[in-house]
Amino acid sequence: MSGSFYSNSTFVAIVILAIVLLLIAALMVYVLRHITSILKDKSGAEVEPSFFERNIKPKMDSWNPTIVTLMVIGGLVLMLGVYGFNYGATEIGVQQGYSPDQPINFPHTKHAGAMGIDCQYCHTTAGKSKHASIPSANTCMNCHKGAQLRDNYGGKVSPELMKLYESVGFDPETSTYDPDAETYPIKWVRIHNLPDLAYFNHSQHVTVGNVECQTCHGPIEEMEKVEQFSTLQMGWCVNCHRQRGIDVKNNKYYEYVHKEMKANKEHYVTVAQNGGLECSKCHY
Repeated sequence: MSGSFYSNSTFVAIVILAIVLLLIAALMVYVLRHITSILKDKSGAEVEPSFFERNIKPKMDSWNPTIVTLMVIGGLVLMLGVYGFNYGATEIGVQQGYSPDQPINFPHTKHAGAMGIDCQYCHTTAGKSKHASIPSANTCMNCHKGAQLRDNYGGKVSPELMKLYESVGFDPETSTYDPDAETYPIKWVRIHNLPDLAYFNHSQHVTVGNVECQTCHGPIEEMEKVEQFSTLQMGWCVNCHRQRGIDVKNNKYYEYVHKEMKANKEHYVTVAQNGGLECSKCHY
């Protein structure tokens, strides 16, 4: 993950460093033995054997080279296997912290934060559909046809707003639309992506489950530039289903569950207890 020192890159760096240090140690042992051999030949005197020659070398000479080679290869394969499994489980497809540049800089801090605009004013289908729609330029123009932020730019229209006006053929000086202008959609860059094998319904969570946007998207009202707050991994979703309770009052959808709870004198039921861990709920 971004911003963490203890990552897969750190693991690779430590492994490489360990290999380099082992090679340096082996080279130093070789040089020491070579120098010792030269001194012995020149002086003709007996040179006291080193610790390696006295204690380690006899044991190494007794090892079966085939078995040692297989053990070394097996150890390396095991290390690489653990690294590969960890990388596949925590890195592939995980875009936590992903924060791409957008065609228009849209500050959520001002709109959702300072001005308190409800998320569903722009993302109108979040409570009605599987998808949370990207707002059309017309939604932006509901406010910015008049709010042109000229005070912040010496009487001129905000450069970011000019990108919006150009896309819809709006002339801020006359406050009219040019019928002959070549309009085009704003190509927003998608940030949150789920694999095709996973089913997620926004309305089920927003309307039925009363899940706040910040639960998944983080403190969006504090983000000058939006980023992916959560991992969106399966374990992250499953843990939420295990912990989050269900409001069964005044909700016909949970009428049967409510009756069962009253019969069993239970007062709290989680999403998991209501089938939230069934594979087919998300993998259809």
